[in-house]
Amino acid sequence: MLPIYKLVINEEDETGVEFVSLVTNPAIEKDFLYFNRHEFFNDYPQSASQNAQRGINLNAKVNNDCATLVGKNRSRQLIARENLSIETIKRTYSYLSRAKEYYNPNDTKACGTISYLLWGGDEMLRWTERKLEELELSKARKKFAIQDEEKRIITGPAMIADLPIYRYDDARGEYYVVFDKATIFQIAKKWAMGDKYDSVNIHHDKATNGLSLFESFIIDRERGMLPPKGYEEVADGSWFLSYIVNDETIWQKVKDGEFKGFSVEGYFDFDESQEQKIVNALMSKLKSIAGKWNGKN
Repeated sequence: MLPIYKLVINEEDETGVEFVSLVTNPAIEKDFLYFNRHEFFNDYPQSASQNAQRGINLNAKVNNDCATLVGKNRSRQLIARENLSIETIKRTYSYLSRAKEYYNPNDTKACGTISYLLWGGDEMLRWTERKLEELELSKARKKFAIQDEEKRIITGPAMIADLPIYRYDDARGEYYVVFDKATIFQIAKKWAMGDKYDSVNIHHDKATNGLSLFESFIIDRERGMLPPKGYEEVADGSWFLSYIVNDETIWQKVKDGEFKGFSVEGYFDFDESQEQKIVNALMSKLKSIAGKWNGKN
């Protein structure tokens, strides 16, 4: 399981949302590096986990000469029934689709057979294919909605509370970030007070004045602020926007499905408490290494 960090803003500095962008693949952006939506799944068949265990057993019989480190790690994930990210599911499907031709159930010493089993085998291949199809359908339902075609009003989420978002950088490697409801409220408030209502661009690139803000609201079921149809499961604190599309070209691209959702663009900070945990962990590790080194002298 990758670590999860909370992102925050400071009302006194430049952090916060600068633009809302019309994009093909809705995303959240920080420092102009894309975040991708991440969800987790562990409903793959038990037989896939059993295949992975069988792959480990067969590999042991050939002195562990088969499979890469990635394949061995994947088998451990499946056996432990760990949650798998969308990216992991895609990689698993890609690998199994290519590796299937080297799988021979009658040759249990062949590395092609062993590696294929380590990744979950036939059952995992079928599951990943189904799961990716389901996610594509879900993604289609999650795009912003044309609320009123005559008035050209589009509505969709700008930020979804507590949604894990995948990120990678050289300092931390792979990890997830989340925006909680309190932070999203701060972000939306600062965005409004900064008069960013019509700060919209296309694919995080070209600014446009072809859209006008119509609504901005945060889901709060206790106050009666309910999610739009199709988003009933989103958490309280999620932020939705509606825009009137004035530009003919943009409107046509909305109808054609080229623009499928909103992506916010801006600057955000890591929660200081999380940063401090990283520093403390590193310091502890360094002290441990220093202690071992001194002990040898």
